[in-house]
Amino acid sequence: MKRIGLFLIGLLLLVWSAGAQTSREELLSHIELTAGNYANYPIPTGHVTPAPKGYEPFYISHYGRHGARYMTGDKQYKRLTAQLDSAHRIGLLTPYGEDVRQRIILAAADAKGRAGSLTPLGARQHKAIARRMFDNYPELMTQPLKVTANSSNSRRVIHSMENFCEELKELNPSFEISMAATDEDQFYVKANKSIEVPDTETDDQLYSKLKKFRHKMLSGKPQLKAMFKDTDAAKGFIDPYQFADDLYNVASDMYCVPELGLSFTDVFGDDGMIDGFRSYNAAWCLWEGLMPGAKKSYLRIYPLLQNFLDNADEMIASGGSGVRLRFGHDDVVLPFSFVLGFQEATGATDDMENLHETFSIFRLIPMGANIQWIFYRKPKSKDILVKFLMNENETSVPIKTDCYPYYHWKDVQAYYRNILKEANLTWRTK
Repeated sequence: MKRIGLFLIGLLLLVWSAGAQTSREELLSHIELTAGNYANYPIPTGHVTPAPKGYEPFYISHYGRHGARYMTGDKQYKRLTAQLDSAHRIGLLTPYGEDVRQRIILAAADAKGRAGSLTPLGARQHKAIARRMFDNYPELMTQPLKVTANSSNSRRVIHSMENFCEELKELNPSFEISMAATDEDQFYVKANKSIEVPDTETDDQLYSKLKKFRHKMLSGKPQLKAMFKDTDAAKGFIDPYQFADDLYNVASDMYCVPELGLSFTDVFGDDGMIDGFRSYNAAWCLWEGLMPGAKKSYLRIYPLLQNFLDNADEMIASGGSGVRLRFGHDDVVLPFSFVLGFQEATGATDDMENLHETFSIFRLIPMGANIQWIFYRKPKSKDILVKFLMNENETSVPIKTDCYPYYHWKDVQAYYRNILKEANLTWRTK
């Protein structure tokens, strides 16, 4: 009877969470969330549901995005600097425009030579995630364990892995930690572009719709009006949409470098930042194939699912304990959460105007985003339980269970291996 009760509670939690929406009021009260995939990693709830009696953790399987970073290139800064400098020389900037120009110069100088680099905040984020992993599962993490970590070959990802593992080693010096970022691991830690993804009849239509929507959300009209004395003259050498998009990216990235003390959210105002978020929220949903009718780009992360399943089976068969860490990018975390069926990733729709109400990338791929599977066993039982964490918060998957948020591994692996089987992936030979 108790097991049935827990099952019903789990279903109620699933329904409640899936129905949760992102309101304008939430965004206005936490304007930093409008940075979308640039948003700072949120502090998790800290709630850890006790495992059923007799079960203890023995294995953690993880995939994490790198922490806070500088923009991956300097094209935005180059364009903005050139445009604002040109306007300055001919006296076209308003006093406010001159103020924004000076801030752009400072931000560009700080970012010079650091494109894509992990920021100090990014390092702190991964150390904090590692510390909470240690604190939340002391039965496992205080043991002498083998910790295996792999990352993509991106410098910011390697540095994220190093900060995470260094923190674990400091917390438990007995850990045997191995780290690698070799070519042979890239096929699962990054989206695998060798997998053929068939086109869909509606994909081009969706991209055309997205382009119109993004130009509406980031029209550039308010920015040109505030920063230039003559907007028609400014349009002679500035594309309004590109100008606004560049400024939005700079404004969002400032959350990754709080030490710099610069902000550009005033360039947009609260509503403008929300519109910028809506633009990128819809774009990410379509880019990764999560939008109904889109090309299924998420198929390219199926090798990661295979790796999770195979590594878990190997650990279970060995009877041992350990920690498996993988580090990569947002374009893996987002589709992986979708493929797993996490409640946070199930609200995708092609209604771009209202998409943000049911699907929000700041819940899924903030800087430092991660997915964790925590495995449990008990003596003299072959039953293995697993629970799923999205950014360290317990979440649900579309698999029946009588002990939510815990799931029986036999059901979990059967469900996901069937997904892999039915995908019938096609691989490029060249």
